[in-house]
Amino acid sequence: MKLKLVCTALALAASAVFFASQARAGDDPFPDTPANRVLYESTLKAYEKIDRERGHVATVNGLKMHYLEWGAGNKIPLIWSHGFSSSDFELIQIGQDLADAGYHVYSVAYRGHGQTQVADLNFSLADVADDVAGFMDTKGLNCAVIGGLSLGGGVTTTFYENYPQRAMGLVLEDGGMDHVQSRTERWLPRQKELKVEHPEWFDESPRKSFTDRFFAFKDAARDLITLPPTLWPILQSWVKRDEAGNWRYHIVPERLLGVGEASVDPARGNELPLLAQSWRRVHPIITYRHLNVPMLMIDPTGDDAIVGSLTPEFEKLQALRPQWIRHVKYPDTPHHAHVVRPDWFVRDMKELLARIQQTHSDVCLSPAKQH
Repeated sequence: MKLKLVCTALALAASAVFFASQARAGDDPFPDTPANRVLYESTLKAYEKIDRERGHVATVNGLKMHYLEWGAGNKIPLIWSHGFSSSDFELIQIGQDLADAGYHVYSVAYRGHGQTQVADLNFSLADVADDVAGFMDTKGLNCAVIGGLSLGGGVTTTFYENYPQRAMGLVLEDGGMDHVQSRTERWLPRQKELKVEHPEWFDESPRKSFTDRFFAFKDAARDLITLPPTLWPILQSWVKRDEAGNWRYHIVPERLLGVGEASVDPARGNELPLLAQSWRRVHPIITYRHLNVPMLMIDPTGDDAIVGSLTPEFEKLQALRPQWIRHVKYPDTPHHAHVVRPDWFVRDMKELLARIQQTHSDVCLSPAKQH
């Protein structure tokens, strides 16, 4: 997924810069060899094992929402929303660690991603936030810690906009912490430069379908094939079977965030799909003006040199409610910080849990409602 650096705050394109071995254009980082087939099959089996052991489906607002679960019923519920183009498998590296730290972890795949597929892609962040609330209802939860990465941070902020009384704490990982429309306006000149410097980052050609799942996996993973194979179950979750029985990438980017000039032009947001339009409307300074629960903001700064730092915007948000917000920088870390710095992430999540308990923000979760 090399789409929309502006929308995703570098997303996976910049992560490829962080991880990749600088292969020459045209090189195949994962050719079809017997050894690579063995590696592919082993990580596919690992993905399937995780799904058997941790995967569940909940009926929410008329859709079948897939989620992974770690932890016991007497712990603090954490509902996690993944980044754009990712899935609920995003937390497999740290799910058990978070459970050991005191959370009951629910990592959900929201609409149009992973195994939560829907026919109608005309939905907004508000719809996704409603799904999170509906998921909580299925679990009998009055409230929970709500968090997410990138677009999942946008889900989190939109959730708080609509259901503030149902959040006992918030986690924003490089998303949901700044006004996306303003960011789009500031970054447009740099966006144009990057398109000249790195045209491969802006490959918006339609995704193909394949009769052989191996090639669909390659298409889904792309540059992130350079991640350690222990993380490949995440990439395996990005492959789905289509209606014709073929294999393909799990999302339809052009129908969720749009493509072409409109997707990066701040004056043409009205031409984009609802999800992209609603993302541009996320404005945390407005949403969190009366914040009264602990928040953790994770600010990975390893990508700042590419398009500029968002730290000043994050600091403005912290200054709005400093008694509730903790802003933590992760130096030399790309966009998906918890994947690269799992120990740091779990450390900071423990600190958030302590603040929730100290401020009694969990009073909304009655013992009878714990599942």
